[in-house]
Amino acid sequence: MVPHPVPVPPGCPFTLAHIPFGIFSTVDNAERRVGVAIGDHVVDISVLEESSFLDDIGLHHPITDLRNSSIGRHDDLGGIAALPAQTRSQLRHGLQSWLGNSVSPLFTDASLNERAFVSRAAATMHRPFNIPNFTDFMCADVHVDNCSRLAGAATPPSHYAMPLGYNGRASSVVIDGEPVHRPHGMVRDPQTSSISFQQSQRVDFESEIGFFVSQPLPRGRTISADEASDYIFGIVLLNDWSARDVQFAEMTPLGPFNGKAFATSISPWVTTLDTLQGSKCASPAVDLRKGGSTGAAHLRHSDEKSTWDLEFEVSVSRPKSTYKGPLLTSRSNLRDLRWSPGQMVAHLASSGCGLSTGDLIGTGTISSPNDSPALRTLGCLLELTEGGRVPAGSSKDAELRFLEDGDVVAMSVWDSARTFGLAPLSSPLLGSQRDCE
Repeated sequence: MVPHPVPVPPGCPFTLAHIPFGIFSTVDNAERRVGVAIGDHVVDISVLEESSFLDDIGLHHPITDLRNSSIGRHDDLGGIAALPAQTRSQLRHGLQSWLGNSVSPLFTDASLNERAFVSRAAATMHRPFNIPNFTDFMCADVHVDNCSRLAGAATPPSHYAMPLGYNGRASSVVIDGEPVHRPHGMVRDPQTSSISFQQSQRVDFESEIGFFVSQPLPRGRTISADEASDYIFGIVLLNDWSARDVQFAEMTPLGPFNGKAFATSISPWVTTLDTLQGSKCASPAVDLRKGGSTGAAHLRHSDEKSTWDLEFEVSVSRPKSTYKGPLLTSRSNLRDLRWSPGQMVAHLASSGCGLSTGDLIGTGTISSPNDSPALRTLGCLLELTEGGRVPAGSSKDAELRFLEDGDVVAMSVWDSARTFGLAPLSSPLLGSQRDCE
């Protein structure tokens, strides 16, 4: 029987203050269903529905009577995400109340306790949403400046006027633990400038936050940066894998294509906006109330504290090396982006394209100022290696410029007070599938 309080091991990001949502199954029950994570356990929401849980927390509203329709027996989080924000908050707070109360049925009813708690080690995680669309932005001054300089160009003025982004591939979004293989693509020979189809030699990671759309926005409707918070369900860690040699051969004139389409990894547990309320802060890069260099109305926040203070860490290790520690550790912060998540969502919707529940939106590479050899603060190898010219890290028998087969990219995010952390994301780069066939 799981005791009260539920044990949370040191360094575990799944505290009672967190309560992230995810989709899981088990060997004993292959049905995909909704759960929340706390400590080393998953709480099965479908089991709680069979108890007095929903009635106890009064969870119903005029549009959807949740007592007469399951919220736990779904293969994605779309049913919960599309509910009004107040209802989602009520569900999360109700879970915290039951988990934080020693006399709640979760701890007084042995049968319910046994059925509701599942060991996280025994749970197989799945994509949290059936993702309809994926859009990725590029919002960090440091990243944009570095990439522009490495390309021999000036920082584009448009970066200061609006959040810049592109529409990616939802089909290649995978979760923590799913394989990522070295891709093939069209690559330009640096000596002859000829282009041929070959295996990428410059595979890179990008440290990002991803956020999922909650309620849908009908096509033709637009929203402001402040209103966008009503359309964000929660956030995950995101690694936007990139094949730089493929990317740079195809970028001009239409932008990224296959070089950034082969894989995007996300963590499987979604941290809700309610969890992030205590982490709201201003951006040191810009006053978020001004709406950029043009002052566009849809990009203006009413409160300068419209982003989050979230500390990012990414490391790269090479298990085949004799050195067992990470070859690289870099740290940055979401608050250093020029554009807030709300501004990104508002600008995406400003064309009237509409938003769908489960749409995934990436912040772009999170690179922070004051990078130095002693304290790396950049979010991708392209920046860390000056385009491959210098190693980002090394050991006696290994040098990191771009990723080699077997390298493991690990990412974590904590709030500055370390009261909660996002679900970690760790992914190895495997050899080309063509070589494995």
